[in-house]
Amino acid sequence: MLVLLLTGASEHPSAGSARHGDRQSPAPVGIVSAIPVEQAAVLARMDVKRHVDIDGYRFYVGTMRGRPVVSVASGSLDSGAELATWILNKTFRPRATLFSGTAGSQNARVHIGDVVLSGYVVDKEAVHYRRDNRQEPYPAMEMHVTENTNLEGAVIDGYGKRYPTPSDAANFDAEAQPVDRNWVYIKALAATRDLVRAAADRGPGSSGGETADQGPAPSAPPGGRVLVGTVGEGPVWTENLDWIEAQNMLYQSDAEENEGAGFAFANATAGVPWLVVRGISDSPWHPDVYRGGLAARRAAEVCADVVARLPARVSRAAVGPGDLDPVANARRAGYLIADQVRYDVGPVTEVTYPGPHGPIRLSERRLRELRRQYERSPG
Repeated sequence: MLVLLLTGASEHPSAGSARHGDRQSPAPVGIVSAIPVEQAAVLARMDVKRHVDIDGYRFYVGTMRGRPVVSVASGSLDSGAELATWILNKTFRPRATLFSGTAGSQNARVHIGDVVLSGYVVDKEAVHYRRDNRQEPYPAMEMHVTENTNLEGAVIDGYGKRYPTPSDAANFDAEAQPVDRNWVYIKALAATRDLVRAAADRGPGSSGGETADQGPAPSAPPGGRVLVGTVGEGPVWTENLDWIEAQNMLYQSDAEENEGAGFAFANATAGVPWLVVRGISDSPWHPDVYRGGLAARRAAEVCADVVARLPARVSRAAVGPGDLDPVANARRAGYLIADQVRYDVGPVTEVTYPGPHGPIRLSERRLRELRRQYERSPG
């Protein structure tokens, strides 16, 4: 079952003004980054007033282009991004939260130095590999919907069943329970349209003052465009184009990174408007080029534009498929997530593992012995 869940457009309850004494000022914009080079690009554009340490995370409080912002580094994995974002949202009550970071291209038309805005975020780790050499998507997120949750535009795969209570736990029949529509299985989350438009309005080719020859090496196409596409979380570090093809035919993403799904999940749960902004640092079509600093700076500059343009109150309305850039893979393919994709995997031909004095490679004989248990017996 695949459902697009559409809720009525509204405003984030804490997305207006924060009262300080007898005056009101806009609530801050939260900016989450993963790795040091990404947060450095954000802090370089901030006037930092103070910092607050909460549960191991340091939150820098200040302004960017005269507007209040809060910056935090989450670390480079999904769980940290989710936790840091949740703490930021619950502590500082931002009117919107951005993720400023870097990513690898998953689209031959998306070049190093470009910036991809998350029309959608998908978790490409959630795959069911079938025995008949087919792969199919699996719901990556399970969310308990509350009065604050915002799932507008999300791709919903189904709903869970009622959970037990102390009174019926002893004789609980899980199969007989009715569907509980507050337990939602999610395949993709849609970003906030106001944020996407504020970021995309900066115009194509704008690169924060850096020219193409300061960015990618000559072997890579010059980037600098700002595109609305799909950000896929899939920290599998795939370089083989055959595997990227198989993954993208299932999830039509344009950029791949490690933290977007957790970030989006935390914001959707709390009902905070959100957007992932990813500067493209590398591409499997140009495997010898990496421009992490350039990508981080371009993403941070787009975030600064959003901060400067964002209204005091942000609508929770989400993007739709028509908001994606014409070169986005989902627009060109005609779908965001496929039902099934056939794949082929050959036998394992090489294995190395860590030894006390360095990597050890399995001999062909030992590898054949280990592989025997994976051979399907007749019948």
